[in-house]
Amino acid sequence: MNHRACLGEKTNAYSLGKIDIHNGATIAQEVYLCTGTHDFSDPALQLIVERITVEANAFIGARAMILPGVKVGKNAVVGAMSVVTKDVHADQIVAGNPAKEIGIRKN
Repeated sequence: MNHRACLGEKTNAYSLGKIDIHNGATIAQEVYLCTGTHDFSDPALQLIVERITVEANAFIGARAMILPGVKVGKNAVVGAMSVVTKDVHADQIVAGNPAKEIGIRKN
């Protein structure tokens, strides 16, 4: 974690892989950051581990789930209870399951 980055109460950082949280990023309460999954096409269910990155001044709302390999861009916003399966671009606002763009953050 970096300067002024924070994890809210009861956030779960399931860190089989790296989790990078940049300056000023806010992870609200009960968010689930999950760096591991399985290859469900493999009968052995091989473990897959991928980094999660939350860039500077991004905000992740309460109870959101961020899946392996996702990058949340600078100043992006993830709505509460969203399931983020792919990258969120800088200044993008996403929400839902799966998360979809609902707006652009004005600087």
